[in-house]
Amino acid sequence: MPAAQHTMAGDTGHVEHPSPNFDDDYFARVLPTFDSLGATPPENPDAQAIARNWVASLATHSARQDAPGLVAALLHPAGWWRDLFALTWDLRSFAGAAAVAAFLADCLPARGLGDVALQSAEHQAPFPGLAWVLVRFAFGTRVAAGRGTARLVYGPDGAWRAFAVSTQLDELKSRSERLGDRRDFRTEQGDWEARRAAEREFADKDPEVLVVGAGHGGLGTAAHLKHLDVSCLVVERNERVGDNWRNRYDSLTLHDPIWTNHMPYLPFPPSWPVFSPARKIANWFESYVDALDLNVWTSAEALSAARDEHTKKWDVRVRRADGSERVLHVDNVVLAQGYTFKNVVFPGQEEFQGRLMHSTQYRSAKGLDAKKVVIMGACTSAHDIASDCVNHGIGDVTMIQRSSTYIISSQAAVRALVPASTWEHRPCHEIELDNFSMSFKLQSPLHTRVAAVMREMDRELLDDLARTGYRVKNGAAGDRGLFHLLFGRGGGYYLDTGACAKIIDGKIRVKSGSEVARITPTGVALADGTELPADVIVVATGVDCERKLARKLLGPTVGGRVPDIWGLNAEGELRGSWHELDGLDNMWFIHGNFATCRFYSKLIALQIKAKQEGIFGPRYAPPSSP
Repeated sequence: MPAAQHTMAGDTGHVEHPSPNFDDDYFARVLPTFDSLGATPPENPDAQAIARNWVASLATHSARQDAPGLVAALLHPAGWWRDLFALTWDLRSFAGAAAVAAFLADCLPARGLGDVALQSAEHQAPFPGLAWVLVRFAFGTRVAAGRGTARLVYGPDGAWRAFAVSTQLDELKSRSERLGDRRDFRTEQGDWEARRAAEREFADKDPEVLVVGAGHGGLGTAAHLKHLDVSCLVVERNERVGDNWRNRYDSLTLHDPIWTNHMPYLPFPPSWPVFSPARKIANWFESYVDALDLNVWTSAEALSAARDEHTKKWDVRVRRADGSERVLHVDNVVLAQGYTFKNVVFPGQEEFQGRLMHSTQYRSAKGLDAKKVVIMGACTSAHDIASDCVNHGIGDVTMIQRSSTYIISSQAAVRALVPASTWEHRPCHEIELDNFSMSFKLQSPLHTRVAAVMREMDRELLDDLARTGYRVKNGAAGDRGLFHLLFGRGGGYYLDTGACAKIIDGKIRVKSGSEVARITPTGVALADGTELPADVIVVATGVDCERKLARKLLGPTVGGRVPDIWGLNAEGELRGSWHELDGLDNMWFIHGNFATCRFYSKLIALQIKAKQEGIFGPRYAPPSSP
């Protein structure tokens, strides 16, 4: 499923152009349907010829640094341009011809755009009344090589112009990753184990980069940095790599299909189950560290971080398993701890005579001495835990659903969002070039149509759930499916792997529409006056703001400058994600699901490498982050 800030110091003539006010009516007007374009394209257009002409014109106008001519000839008036660190050293989306022209007028002279070459083209018709020619092209700047896409739509004048263009940083010139014929060709490797032990310890020098957290985001970033010859250390507070998955409930599996979850450089074997057990993933992470020679300290916690304004380094205090502490002086810090879970405290919970636990403390219902279980929450963890309780014979299981939940069956998600027919037969980097080529806001109206298709696929399931009193969010006004919930708020959904059938069959009860008033000695009292008796209460109230972890590390003064993380800014880009944090030089956030982290971990590593080589920036960024 496809996914900004400080001005361009040192550049001259730069004028900021605010983005328009984006709302549902705006998208309805500008989505390039045949009706809105006022033209129906030929039924079988010659995609290759159309793409060759467009790319040739892009090359000509770019060479001349002719931003107005480029926009007039090649971009639809309501078109978008998303740049992923190639021309802006930032993550930016520009909407409308005027904004794109201003951006190109600033960035073409500053960065250069040349060596433009067509790679492939195809005609696509994702929905009735909507079609384009998807063009993939390569290009270069003064310091880097990039990949780009353009979606060309047909106008009433018979011309094909781009409704959406992307330019993406792909490689730094003369600083390529050590892969293939660039890898280590030494015939004498000496005592490899001793050398690796010394590399991990950093006894005689500090790493250039410290990554905090050895989950999929942290390990993927470390792998890219290693292959770019940037020294990197990952600190993980758990005893083993993978414990962030290994220590969750026993029944946990990934809810995304395995073919979307490959790690950089080392894809999962094709024999793996589509929905992999969490402990299998945990063990894979350990193997990944070993296979790629990543430097990881386990049972190590980053306690504090402060930037030395004289050395321009981050001084990070790390406590290790034996209790010893070391201050590492590093150029960059990558925060990859993931989400923390909300630790909600309910009135009266200290009086509860049964067992109360958070979802992070729940392991299994096996051996759980309970006849009645109440689960606070109705998203992924709550459904998984309720289903596990039923599987282990607990006869009275109730979820408290405080607000509606978005439901998608795993089969619908696999078939409609990430079909194996695509993912199993194309390299991930090719799919990602397409999927991440549009601003999240531009994708929004497209996902409204995807959500409608998926609702029909799941119609029977949704109707059956609604009949039980379960409140489904599907079909609400502006329904953009998982897309909107994932990138807008990071929750509120459940990708069904079996719990919904148990709800429909009455094996899991759902109490909807009422807040918890308090915990009583014998159960949960709700605001509507009802009380649910319980022997065990599990609190599964979702995740908390990522800023809390950063603020704990940085302290109250500097930590207070950490901007909002997640949620969309005015340009339709995620706030605080995948680029240097505003006001906190050389500090980065990596987060998201496996596919998102796989894609953006490379871009973070390339930015860091560019900084280490002195070829980064300056960033071309909005003046503030709304």
